[in-house]
Amino acid sequence: MTIEPTIEPNTEPQQFAFKAEVQRVLSLVINSLYTNPEVFLRELVSNASDALDKARFLQLTESDAVVRTEEEPGIDLTLDAPNRLLVIEDNGVGMTRDEVVENLGTIARSGTSEFFEKFAEVSKGGDKDRALELIGQFGVGFYAVFMVAERVEVETLSLKAGEAPVVWRSAGDGSFTVAAGERTKPGTRITLHLKEDSAEFAEEWRVEHVIEKYSNFVMFPIRIGGKVANHSSALWRMPRAKVTHEQHVEFFKLISNGVAGDAPLATVHWSVDAPVQFSALMYVPEKASMNLFTSRERLGLRLYARRVLIMESCDKLLPTYLRFLCGVVDSEDVSLNVSRETLQENITVRAIEQQLTKQALKALEALAAEEPAKYLTFWKEFGVILKEGVSTDFRNKDALAKLYRFQSLRAVGGALIGLEAYLKAKPEAQKAIYFLTGTDGAQLASSPLLEAFRARDLDVLLLTDPIDEWMVNGLRTFEGCELVSVAHGELDLDAVAAPKQAAEAPADEDGVKAAVEALEKVLSDRVQGVRASRRLTETASCLVSRAGDPSANLERLMQAFDEDKVEAKKRILEVNPNHAIVRSLGLLAQRDPQSSRIQLYAEMLYDLARLSEGVVDDPAGLVRRLQDLIAESAQQAAAPFAAQKT
Repeated sequence: MTIEPTIEPNTEPQQFAFKAEVQRVLSLVINSLYTNPEVFLRELVSNASDALDKARFLQLTESDAVVRTEEEPGIDLTLDAPNRLLVIEDNGVGMTRDEVVENLGTIARSGTSEFFEKFAEVSKGGDKDRALELIGQFGVGFYAVFMVAERVEVETLSLKAGEAPVVWRSAGDGSFTVAAGERTKPGTRITLHLKEDSAEFAEEWRVEHVIEKYSNFVMFPIRIGGKVANHSSALWRMPRAKVTHEQHVEFFKLISNGVAGDAPLATVHWSVDAPVQFSALMYVPEKASMNLFTSRERLGLRLYARRVLIMESCDKLLPTYLRFLCGVVDSEDVSLNVSRETLQENITVRAIEQQLTKQALKALEALAAEEPAKYLTFWKEFGVILKEGVSTDFRNKDALAKLYRFQSLRAVGGALIGLEAYLKAKPEAQKAIYFLTGTDGAQLASSPLLEAFRARDLDVLLLTDPIDEWMVNGLRTFEGCELVSVAHGELDLDAVAAPKQAAEAPADEDGVKAAVEALEKVLSDRVQGVRASRRLTETASCLVSRAGDPSANLERLMQAFDEDKVEAKKRILEVNPNHAIVRSLGLLAQRDPQSSRIQLYAEMLYDLARLSEGVVDDPAGLVRRLQDLIAESAQQAAAPFAAQKT
């Protein structure tokens, strides 16, 4: 349809210069304050919604001083594409002439503070609380219109009884005019004469898209050509008991863009009035988006202020280890900068973040306790991300640790256990939580480092995610028990539990000492030291790290990022004093210290230790040494037959 041109008033308009601060920042507001021009419409709709809110409040509290109206509150948009016109109109509180000059001539001036001060004393109960929810009708956001408009006309009539209509006009060039208007009903009508490169905002499809994106949950109807454009209810503002499962599923699909599964695994629907007021609706998805692990992309929380979208994915409302959550936060108290686009770092935001984090962790804890199968679904999708938390969020470290699940040596059929379950099952004498890190659970379960634990039926957590190296370093203890790597330091498990089978006859101490000394001499360039092992019951040798040194697994991970800057530390070779190879080496070192076989046996013990970790430093050398040992063994086995033949 075509909009009738604005009728020039008969009275002589009065011209004003914008106040000094306006002239200094108006260019900034128009040209660089907003990153996306479409937010001008969000600002106008927000202002109109505020005006309707304020009108309702005034009619409740000062009914004798305002004009009574029976018209349904609403916001109407009229578009005229051929003439590049966009009109937005509300039947809200409107403005007097003085308010027009003051509010539209000063940056960030809306009269809101005065409004609150005036009515705070007379507002009682719920009305007072409602007053505190209101924001001003016009702030800096209004000036965003000049990003898309050549000139703007504001026709307004105050709801206050006896006031006259006013017209405000400006081209955003440093001045504006105010004249008598002809509006006959309270409210405000804003006409934008769009720039040529912004003509799209007079097209219905474009305006509908902006309304759906930013203002879909505004409580008042927003009509485009008479058709209501905002269809969704603000579920987070509704009482929890009145929101159905079907509504949650539908809303979850809407805000997750359909990439997070068909339904949420858990829901957090929560409102707080003090010390910070906000409402939140958060969902735990059942599926991770493709980029969640590689780019720290987050579904995230949409930030709303009074049902109007401010940020689509606000990274300040949750820590990064909860970036898989999606949902909405709507606050009356969030402090925004002048553009409403950038959230300030302040105590309010931090308070909201702390509350949301606490509630999210509680929801996950409840899911784990009440629906463990669902929780394992969650853990397999997002557990790696959740493990980031203990290194960055000391406040919630204990709550996070309770949520972690791991493979373990004694777990049946690949089941996962938590730290609380581990502690409940351990022997009373065991004072540590034992773990081993690597890349594959099955490989870790068969590691020689676990032989002493298998012999005593002790459990060990098998940590296979790269983040686990940093996770255990951040956690360190859980419920008074230290986390101890079975690949570090010396172990003495005799005080914890006795082996299931009787120990073999003790090894010859002199022979073991001789074997250790021989190994240290041959392998001094590759190991930090050699010692008799308390870990090994079957395997001949293994390598362990000193307490405090990075594990071999961590070194491999770090080398994968920057091989040139990560120097592998020498480790300690532990040998099984009861193994035949070690006994033979000890006997040989005592009787023939110069034997060439000492070098061969030493190299083989080192090779075997490396091979058990899935690493072969010198494949060709290993093959030669194996061939030599096999040949020697074959010759010894064939010697009696050779003698008989002779």
